[in-house]
Amino acid sequence: MRKKLLSLGLAATMVLSLAACGSKAEAPAPEVEESEVEEVASEEEESEVEEEVEEAVEEDAAQTTVYIDIAASLEAVFVDKIIPAYEEANPNVKIEYNTGSSGKLLQGIEEANGIGHDLFFSAGKKQVTTLDETDGLVKADSIVNLLSNQLCLVKGNDVETAVTSWDNLSDAKTAAICGGSVPVGKYTRIAMVSLGLLEETDAPEEYTSQQISEALGGVEVDEADDVEVAASKAVEGSVEIATIYYSDFFNHQNDLTIIAQDDGTLTGPIVYPVCLVENSEADEAEIAAAADFLEFLQNDFCLAAYEEYCFIVNQ
Repeated sequence: MRKKLLSLGLAATMVLSLAACGSKAEAPAPEVEESEVEEVASEEEESEVEEEVEEAVEEDAAQTTVYIDIAASLEAVFVDKIIPAYEEANPNVKIEYNTGSSGKLLQGIEEANGIGHDLFFSAGKKQVTTLDETDGLVKADSIVNLLSNQLCLVKGNDVETAVTSWDNLSDAKTAAICGGSVPVGKYTRIAMVSLGLLEETDAPEEYTSQQISEALGGVEVDEADDVEVAASKAVEGSVEIATIYYSDFFNHQNDLTIIAQDDGTLTGPIVYPVCLVENSEADEAEIAAAADFLEFLQNDFCLAAYEEYCFIVNQ
């Protein structure tokens, strides 16, 4: 009996020894609070969400484009100065411009019912008034009569002409004059009414090129699509004289001579209004960028640029 009890004691001792060895070989892992795990995961998820939002915002901003329609006489100052300065200050906004005579620009906006057009800078008040009062496509309170211009009679430097002033226009053989739907063409007709060459009317823009030719005693009138085309015809010498805006002389001052310049006595004020267009398909980013661009057009940098390019600032 004694021997049996001794054997059982030795067996128990061996079991306890083995158990102790096992506990040393497999030390328990340090305990981690569940809240700490959740906090780390939450921070990682939040960081990922922020990155995704930032990427989405950058992607959307990069796609923001403002579509503007500007009179042909504004093209040089916009391309050389205004658009590059704005895009540099606002790298996520792209300015896409369309240029031409204000009458044709108006027609394009009307045909599209404003879609794809955010801002209109016209060389005459009539076009913006039509867009506003007739078409209802001007954003409320957005019209700014920003600039003025003056009508000039010019010739190419190498062209000989007997014309010396507004008073002897009929001494020319050929003349480049824009159609009546083009503001500079309308103001040319108004000047001719003031000079007594055309009869006074409520719609001087309706005088045709043929009627002008007859009023000038047979001068051949080359009807130009816009003021830049008229200036180019004078530069190349395909016509003897042309009527353009003073601002267009800036673009060709090395190639053109001003024969006469009207201070408004013949034409009255020549106003350039700018406005925002109701574009029903523009998203919030595009609408905001267009409004911001309109404000930019009125800052000191732009006002100085207009004056440099021979425009008269009304502010």
